[in-house]
Amino acid sequence: MTIPKIHGYYQWSNACGYGVHISEDMEQAKLIMNDEDCTVTDWLDIEWIMSNDDGEYEPVIDPNGYNVPLNLVVKANK
Repeated sequence: MTIPKIHGYYQWSNACGYGVHISEDMEQAKLIMNDEDCTVTDWLDIEWIMSNDDGEYEPVIDPNGYNVPLNLVVKANK
């Protein structure tokens, strides 16, 4: 399997995180797991959901599954 280009990283604990590959139309993303096999998800939808804190909308990768907020994804260096 070919690993897609990583556009950013999401770290959800000191030991765990995902690489993030965003589609050209910015409507979907793939997550690349930091495991032995570098497991890659299928395309996951990016949805705009209301933030609990301030009532603003924020983009989230797969809010009913992986629940990765795009505002916490750190851009990868080129």
